[in-house]
Amino acid sequence: MHYSILRKSLTSQFIQIQLEISCQEMETICLQLPSWRPGRYELANYAQKIRAFEVRANGSEIAWKKTDKDLWEFTTTESGQYFINYEFYCNQMDAGGCWSDDQQLYLNFSNFIFEILPRKNEEISISIELPSDYKVATALKKTGIHKWESASFQHLMDSPLLASAELKHFSYSVNGSTFHIWIQGEIHFQIENLIAVFYFISKKQIEDFGEFPAEDYHFIFQLLPYTHYHGVEHAYSTVITFGPAHALSEKSELDELIGVSSHELYHFWNVCRIRPKGILPYDLSKEVFLEEGLVMEGVTTYMGDYYLLKSGYLKLEEYLLILQKQIQREFDSFGWQNQSIVESSFDLWLDGYKGGIPEKKVSIYNRGALLSLCMDLMLRKSGSSLAKVMKDMWEKFGKTQIGYGLGDFEKLVVSHTKEKESMTDFFRDFVWGKNDLLPFLKSLLTTINIELLENFENNDLLHFFGIRKEESGIITQIHPNADAYNI
Repeated sequence: MHYSILRKSLTSQFIQIQLEISCQEMETICLQLPSWRPGRYELANYAQKIRAFEVRANGSEIAWKKTDKDLWEFTTTESGQYFINYEFYCNQMDAGGCWSDDQQLYLNFSNFIFEILPRKNEEISISIELPSDYKVATALKKTGIHKWESASFQHLMDSPLLASAELKHFSYSVNGSTFHIWIQGEIHFQIENLIAVFYFISKKQIEDFGEFPAEDYHFIFQLLPYTHYHGVEHAYSTVITFGPAHALSEKSELDELIGVSSHELYHFWNVCRIRPKGILPYDLSKEVFLEEGLVMEGVTTYMGDYYLLKSGYLKLEEYLLILQKQIQREFDSFGWQNQSIVESSFDLWLDGYKGGIPEKKVSIYNRGALLSLCMDLMLRKSGSSLAKVMKDMWEKFGKTQIGYGLGDFEKLVVSHTKEKESMTDFFRDFVWGKNDLLPFLKSLLTTINIELLENFENNDLLHFFGIRKEESGIITQIHPNADAYNI
């Protein structure tokens, strides 16, 4: 099958798409558009951005119908080539969306290509009408001028593409693999320094996993003029949107960009290949409820930050400031009293990416990172580490592509420690359960000579009355044990 993409109007932000497929007589074709995309476990309902849908063959329109919100069907009248034409609105500038304007064309194919179930493993070719001076960043195999191919639907929807005349390209190599850095937007930092940092982070991650099974990997950056922060992992690339670009002249902002880059690179192994059974392969037509958020995002958040330290980019004092912020963020909320991280993982589809109701949930990223820190410290007392556990996860579940459950991860962690009962209790109390992590975390940090202190100065309203408010005076939180809570 073949996708042709062009743009009739740059100002409209619509792209025109034609899918050409070869069909047999009286064949029923079911065109399933994704309802969500990998890396974001909530419904996106991309079908709302499609218009002007039609099916044609031999110059004539073919009858079709929708049988679900994002499922189109038609039955062929004779054998031959059939053309599905439609338009998609590219107005979402983040790491998982699509954007079209007079400066660039940025596509996440997961937003608008169809999965045709009997043909999901069929090769797909793509041609895009682009200006002759456009450069293109993508992990897809190039087959000609502005032409590419993918091995299957799963491959194509996991391979974003960015095209622009202003696209800048840099690269470095580690153990024979080439890492490409593509930048759209203004550069306000020393690119040589960034490449050096990326080299050491990549090298340390590869050392701990033992291998990097890819010849090429692509960091695709959208550096924007306004405040933004988002990253999405893919099998052979990542897209990271960050802004404002000029702020990257400050080290604190550059730390953020490098941090999310380390996080997304770690996903190359963890999630893109070490995957829960529920998303191996991805079924993008409906929700897939997962309990493994701790491993998918918690471990990745912790390890992504850890490699900033291990690579030598951050000093210990700088790394501890990241940890301090995570601890503060976690214990400013009481969601842990109402949901375990397993329950919050399952509920990602409900409220995982928004504030939600007060004190209802925990963050699989933030609490997951603190739980991962605890596991790592416990494992190190037995001469192991979380990095060694994840290498075993790679060997057992990633390379074999058999998928894992949260129970599999727990068993592997327990097998790496001499204090098996203590680790089993940890999972019972803090992963499956809703116990207060703070006292346990405090005691673990003392084993590496780090003291966690609570400061009750400079905010009497919060510390004496349990009331948190913004500078404007708006009350944002009341402690559940405060007198004011029960008025």
